[in-house]
Amino acid sequence: MEPKCPDCGIIGVKHIVATESEERSQGGDPWFEIAHCDKCGHVYGVFPKIVHKPSIKVPSFE
Repeated sequence: MEPKCPDCGIIGVKHIVATESEERSQGGDPWFEIAHCDKCGHVYGVFPKIVHKPSIKVPSFE
């Protein structure tokens, strides 16, 4: 079964596209991508492209 946009009703995975954020890392990579409908712009989700390790060590509770 093909996905259907909840806002405009268009059907098909080909209408779910991703756009890179305008915000960029120091290296020029996008911070995140936005998955959205190419017809009406309904946003399905925002996904990180750059993930950093924690800057502090979390203590272990073992």
